[in-house]
Amino acid sequence: MAVTTTARHQRHRRVPRRRVARPRRRSGGRPRGSRSEPGWLAQRLDERRGQKLKRRTRRSYKALQQQTLGLVSEREVEKLAWQCGFYKRKPKEIRAFDFALCCALAAMAEGKRAFASVWRLLAAAAGVEVARSAVTQRFGEGSAQLMQELFFRAAERLKSGPCPELLDRLESFRAVLASDGSVLALSPLLKKLFPATRTNSVEAAAKLHATADLVGRRIVRVQLTGERDSELEVVRAQRIESGTLYINDLGYTSYDYFADIKDAEAHLLMRLKDNANPTIVAVHHGIYAPVRTVRDRVGLRQASFSHSHDTFDLDAEFKTSNGVVVLRVIGCYNPDTDKHHCYVTTLRREQFSPDELATLYALRWTIELLFKLLKTSCHLDHVDTSDPAALRTHIYASLLAATILTTMCQAATDVHQLPLRAISPLTAGIAAPLLVLPLLLLWFGRPLTPEALADCIIRVLAIGCRDQNPSRTRRKWGCLGTTN
Repeated sequence: MAVTTTARHQRHRRVPRRRVARPRRRSGGRPRGSRSEPGWLAQRLDERRGQKLKRRTRRSYKALQQQTLGLVSEREVEKLAWQCGFYKRKPKEIRAFDFALCCALAAMAEGKRAFASVWRLLAAAAGVEVARSAVTQRFGEGSAQLMQELFFRAAERLKSGPCPELLDRLESFRAVLASDGSVLALSPLLKKLFPATRTNSVEAAAKLHATADLVGRRIVRVQLTGERDSELEVVRAQRIESGTLYINDLGYTSYDYFADIKDAEAHLLMRLKDNANPTIVAVHHGIYAPVRTVRDRVGLRQASFSHSHDTFDLDAEFKTSNGVVVLRVIGCYNPDTDKHHCYVTTLRREQFSPDELATLYALRWTIELLFKLLKTSCHLDHVDTSDPAALRTHIYASLLAATILTTMCQAATDVHQLPLRAISPLTAGIAAPLLVLPLLLLWFGRPLTPEALADCIIRVLAIGCRDQNPSRTRRKWGCLGTTN
């Protein structure tokens, strides 16, 4: 039987081999279709968590080193100590670098501002075993000058954070400054230098005048006076810088001061008192019958506000000791109080609307938060010392502590990629006692081992918590005071 061509081709046709599927390996996991030991997934997850933790710890140390540990260096502090007179003779048992850091961070570690808190930190972190009197003798004019110089240098190096409100318009100013004052209760022994106004409750009190950079959130100028000194007189004695925006509260109301700011080609934004009654010279919107109001030279308190606008914008004439000054006055209606909040400013209408000026004035709350941080977290509300030089040392130490705490918050926002204002310095100040000792050990370059931390704890108890009057304790408790 003959075989056809088609059948011959079918008989000799090559049958392709059947490919066996090989298990493919998953990225970062076990091979697909293979058997492995139990718990491989948990082991792989632990490895990934460990790698992520190592990366985060490296970022944390780098950020803390750049933001906080780089504020002041040991070489710089030691050089300043000789210039300021902190060192008077050799050998030096207490180094200026150790003293400055412990003096600053002692403000956050303990609630009472005294010499004992600095003494305990020196014993714990720096390993300095000296008597308490040796630490007390270090507080003088040299220490005050040293802490003052360190604070201002640290404030200049503080990283300026972004201001989300009207940032592009604030960059046109040289600086945005606000001034305020706060009363500090002092020891009664200082009542001749710093007499208090309310002598029935506090015999001695001082007033801390501070000027803050609202964009950078840092204090740039400090002055200590008696409680009876006026805040307005202190700020008027300072030089007005051209191109600077000054945002102050009602305590700095002075029409002569307004005219000085305008003549110096600076800018002003302040709240206007409710009893202020400047003469209206031009109306832009928000006032009923504007032509008649300007013609009759109606005062602000006698003007009729239009119900079709929630804001008003006008020019008013203020009387000064040298004549008159014309300034812009705006108002924003507050439904809670059923009245307008009035502001006086030199900023042009093309730059800021009335609503934007009200938002800009809210930026002044930054200096209030700085004072609250100084009094609560840095414990500047009561300084227990009768030495004026020691008083200055404690004040600048608290200011330096607030600056250090701000840099720590900035480092945390950089590592965890948070907005700068996401972390509250006030809340961080509550947790500051837990952060002081590890930060000092990092700053001094000491190992953070369990043995080193245990040694710090024992030194605090053995050196910083000794009985300062053992004879009195023995007389009071009898045999209990003499037991070993």
